[in-house]
Amino acid sequence: MSEIDQKLAAIARLEAALGPHDLKVADALEELALWYADNRIYSGAVPYFRRSLEIREAKLGSDIRVADALDRWAERAERKDKPEATELFEQGLAIRQSVLGPASPDLLPALDALAEHYLRKFRVADAASCRTRALAIAEKVHGPASREIATRLLYIGEHHLAEKDLAAAEPLFRRALEIRAELAAPDDTLVAKMLDGLIRTLAAMRQPDEIAALLQRSLRVKATLFAESPTALIKAFMATAEAVATYGHVEHLTSLLPEGPATIWPDKIRLLLHLGRQLIRKGHSAEADDVVGRAVDVLDKILALPREDRRAVLHELLAVDHDLVEQLSRRPDPTDERLAGALGWLAANPEGISGHRPPNILE
Repeated sequence: MSEIDQKLAAIARLEAALGPHDLKVADALEELALWYADNRIYSGAVPYFRRSLEIREAKLGSDIRVADALDRWAERAERKDKPEATELFEQGLAIRQSVLGPASPDLLPALDALAEHYLRKFRVADAASCRTRALAIAEKVHGPASREIATRLLYIGEHHLAEKDLAAAEPLFRRALEIRAELAAPDDTLVAKMLDGLIRTLAAMRQPDEIAALLQRSLRVKATLFAESPTALIKAFMATAEAVATYGHVEHLTSLLPEGPATIWPDKIRLLLHLGRQLIRKGHSAEADDVVGRAVDVLDKILALPREDRRAVLHELLAVDHDLVEQLSRRPDPTDERLAGALGWLAANPEGISGHRPPNILE
C-alpha cells in the first residue's frame, strides 16, 4: 500500500469512528494536504485543504486555529505562486483581528507576513499600509524610541521611496536615524540603509545640502562593518560611486579603501575606474585624473607580483582578454597599448563580463 493510500485509509477509519466533521478528521485531512504540497503536488493538496478548512470553520467559527490553518494553506499556495494565497493570508488576518481586536500586539506577526507577501507580489503600497498599521501597534508595545521602531520606520520609508512618495519617506528615514542616535547603539547594516535611504530621497527631491555629510557617515559605517571583509567593502563602495561623484568628496571614499590582499586588487581597480568615469561625467576632470592614477598605482603593484600570482590576479582583472593576460604574465609591460584599451573597457563596463550592473544607492 502506497503512502497516500495509507493516509487515506487512516482518514477513512477516523471518519468511521468519529464522523466526517470531527476536528481530528480535519487535522488528518490537512496533514494529507501538507504532504501533497510539500511534495510539489499542490493541485492534489487543494481539495484536502478546502475540506479541512470547512470542518474547522463549521466547528470553531472565527477562531485563531482557523486563522493558523489559513496561513498554512496560504504559505503553500504562495510557494506555487497561486493567486489564492493573497486571499488566504487576508482571511487569516481578518479572523485574528475579529478575535484579538484591531490593536492587539499578537497581530504583528500576521501583519508582517502579509506585508512581505504583498512585496513579493509587487504591491508596495499595500505593504506600506500593513507596515504602518504594525508600527502603530509596535509603538504601544516598545515605546516610540526603540530599535524595533527604528527598523519598522526604515522599512516603511523604503516602501514609500519605492513608490516615489518622497514627502512620506523623508521624515521616516530621519526619525529612524534619530532613534538610533538616541539609543547610542553601535552602527550596523540597518543604519547604513537608513542613511542611504535618506541620501536617495534627498537626491530625488533635489535637496543636496546634507548629502555630503550623510554620505561620509555612510561610508564610515560601511568601512567599520566590513573591516574584516575587504571584498564586501569594495562592493558596498561601488554602490556609492555615483553619489560620491555627484554630491560627496572623493577622499572620503579613497581614504577608507583597504590596501590588500592582492586578491582584492582587481575589484579595487574596477571601483576606482568606475568612480573616475562618474567624475568625468560630472565634469570633475582633475579628481577623475587622481582616481584613475590610484587605479594605475594598484595595477603597477599587480605587475610587480611573482609570475604565477600575477597571472592569477590579471586573469581576474582582464578575463575579457586572455592573450593580454598571458603576455603580461610573461613580460609585465605597463605601456602595452592593449592594456590601456582593456582598462578603458573596464571603466565603461564596471560589471565586467558578467553583464550585471553594479548596485547604486541612488537608484
